[in-house]
Formats: sequence, structure tokens, C-alpha cells
Amino acid sequence: MTRALLLTGAAGKIGGFFHSVYADRYDFLLTDIVEPTDTRGVPFFQADLSDFDAIRSLFDGVDTVIHLGADPNMDATWESLLPNNVIATYNVFEAACQAGCRRVVYASSINAVFGYPPEKQVHTNLPVFPVNLYGATKCWGEALARYYSATHRLSCLCLRFGAVQARDSEWIHLDHEYIDIIQTLDDTARLIAAAIDADDDLLFGNFHGLSDNRYKRLDMTDTKAILDYTPQDDSFEMARKRGNG
Repeated sequence: MTRALLLTGAAGKIGGFFHSVYADRYDFLLTDIVEPTDTRGVPFFQADLSDFDAIRSLFDGVDTVIHLGADPNMDATWESLLPNNVIATYNVFEAACQAGCRRVVYASSINAVFGYPPEKQVHTNLPVFPVNLYGATKCWGEALARYYSATHRLSCLCLRFGAVQARDSEWIHLDHEYIDIIQTLDDTARLIAAAIDADDDLLFGNFHGLSDNRYKRLDMTDTKAILDYTPQDDSFEMARKRGNG
């Protein structure tokens, strides 16, 4: 059975890459506030996620919602975060619930726990620790996921993405301060697919997402054991092969 997916944020870096890699595996429906460069002939609906009435019907008949649509700026202002990360996220969970979707895969972020010191490996059982408003909105999304899974039995899986970069990114450098939180686009796509295809009875979880880096600031035990996530890239090894740092 081919799963019907609604992909929000389809014109973004992650959304566009995921769709291009898995276009033949899932039955996609795309939405964003701007049209993607290449829809590959898949239905696209231009909509603002903060307008519930404008998006509600998109969720009908959908198996899994991949919610990537948001303001991704760590320095985003409240004026942008309120409609794009707070109201929009509520609308997505509520619409999925009303439509009877099987699952919402929510794009959270390492920013939800970025307050811990770099030398401390963060486990999923530790309290959230945002240090910016953007991270706080991701904590809001995780809390919504917990609520909808517990109260409405909607499967809600939260993926705490690291610093998502293409394999040729200048961030993949041994001297870069974020080398230990790199998650390549390729591994990000693998993680999203793993969450989509996870057992139907998996109702909730916060799952860390990084590549298979030599040192990982986020502990990956749950992600690998429960989602069977198998990252392929190592930012340190890629940087070493480039001979930089």
C-alpha cells in the first residue's frame, strides 16, 4: 500500500529534498506559502498554515502529515513565530485529528534542548532547554504532539533535527562549531521515512536526528532502536576527506 502524505513546507530545503528522493515511494500532496521549484507533477496547494479554514480540507484522505512548514530562523521574531510556528502547528495537529489521519511527523529541532553545554550528550529523557524563542516554539509543538497522542490517539512523532546541511556544505569542516550536530539532507530524508513507516501502534516519541557523526551531541539510542534509523554519513569523516580543519 502506498501511503498518502501531506507535506507542509514543501518548497523548503528539507521538504524539497525529501520529496525528490521519495517521490516514487509515497503518494504526495504538497503545500507551502510559495510554490516549489519542481513539483514533479504532484498536486500542490498554495496556502498559509495559520489559516485553518484554508487548509482543513487538505488533510482529508491523508495517512501521514509531514509537518515541516515553519519559520526556521533561530533569531526569528515573535511576530513571525506566532503565526508560522505556533498557530500553524496547532492548526496542523487539529486538522489531522479532525480528518482522522494516522500520523503526524513533526519537525522539531535540536534548539528545543540547545541550552545544554556542548560537552553534555543530551538524552531524550532530559527536560527541554531552549535558549531562543524559535526553540521554545519547537517545545510547544512537542507538547501539542504529546497532547494529541494522549487525548485523541493520533500518532505524533517529533524529530529533533540537528543542523541540516547538504553534503557539500561549508559547515562540514573540522573547525566549525556545529560539526557535531550536522545532519545531512540525505540522513534527514532517511529519518523522515523511518518515522512515516514506524509501527502504527507507536503513538508518541521525541527522536533525536543527527548523522552518524564520530561525536554526537544528541544521544541517538531511541531513534535507532525504535525507528530503526540508520544514518549513513559522518560529518567528521567527510571533513577529514576534504582535508580541511
